[in-house]
Amino acid sequence: MSNLLRIHPSLDLSLNCPKDDTKLEIKNVLIPGMRCLADTVCPQCKARYYVDLPTGHALWSAIALNQDTAECYDPRSSGWFGELLRKSFLNPVEDEITPTVHKFFGAKRIVIVNCLDFLYGHCLLKLLNVQRHLDQSPELGCCVLVPSQLVHLVPDGISEIWEIPLPIKDGWKWYFSLQKWIEQQAAQRDDIFLSPVYSHPSNRTYDLRRFVRNLPDISSEICGDSPILLFSYREDRLWGKNVADQQRNIQLLYNTLVETFPSLIFVLVGFGKQNQIHYTKGKIIDLRSNSFSVDLDRLWLRYMSAADCAIGVHGSNMLLPSGLSKATIELMPYSRLGNLFQDILMPQELQDIRIAFLKYRFLYGNESLTDVTVNDVTTVVKSVLLQNSRSEFWFSMGEPQ
Repeated sequence: MSNLLRIHPSLDLSLNCPKDDTKLEIKNVLIPGMRCLADTVCPQCKARYYVDLPTGHALWSAIALNQDTAECYDPRSSGWFGELLRKSFLNPVEDEITPTVHKFFGAKRIVIVNCLDFLYGHCLLKLLNVQRHLDQSPELGCCVLVPSQLVHLVPDGISEIWEIPLPIKDGWKWYFSLQKWIEQQAAQRDDIFLSPVYSHPSNRTYDLRRFVRNLPDISSEICGDSPILLFSYREDRLWGKNVADQQRNIQLLYNTLVETFPSLIFVLVGFGKQNQIHYTKGKIIDLRSNSFSVDLDRLWLRYMSAADCAIGVHGSNMLLPSGLSKATIELMPYSRLGNLFQDILMPQELQDIRIAFLKYRFLYGNESLTDVTVNDVTTVVKSVLLQNSRSEFWFSMGEPQ
């Protein structure tokens, strides 16, 4: 349990005043949303602070917020992370928000995995930490605080799901009712630990097959045709200057590839459906939608698992496709280079770095990716589909079984 932080019956952590470095007195621990905070006071200067506990992004840049002035002390000048805390503190939500509890077994000693965030990808990556605690701390009941949209991905073996009936985008807010509810939960437990919810867990610590399960049968849809190419679609980050440009690129990509692969299955998943891909040959399976449902998400996941190659613009929409499909091609604006690989999941069994270079390809371009041509993408797709198996064969020779 070395990576867990005890928060009840007392907080096992020493914190110092951001102004005079005096050891802070800890009054309470709060979880009002995505933040996990210590309510503190400085015995020297008498200032009161909410201080980030070492979880999630706060492992890199823990913020201290002065409760009287709303001033944030941000040691790494992260900007957005401190501003989110300040904004949530100044605009607390008074509405009653009560988690729906899915209880599988009772536990007096628990670890809380707080998967709340304001971005889908952040929530999903936090959720992957659950397996670490199931495997390494089986003596603790694992309680997963998670938005409704991800409940179906919570793995078996946990003690309780605390489902939050809120849109993911609102996870950053400060909910007094949630804070009070978790305090009530704490009063019923002997020990409570907090997961560090690492923002980018190693592929050695999770197996997606434990999260992605109960998928529909699509054998009748894909039987006899190959390869399967999946495009992870979005309309808020485009391959082109606008949606029409992206439409032309995707259409030309399909038209070009189907000439080389006449039995191609071209699958589209994701949100937004302002255009259609016109059929010529092969097979088009368009599963895009303007709204989320669990059944649709499971269908997307099934096609991702069957895909020979997934393609898409950099972002959280590439997390599950990259982890489930046999190969991934990502279109990445230069402005996102600081986030390289943060939206990529790798299978647990992937250990050879050469295989990783084969399976994960990146094409870089300007902000709207107008300089990433269809020819660039089709060239890489053909290389992946036609040449990867040979290279993987040679790279696996002599490896221990």
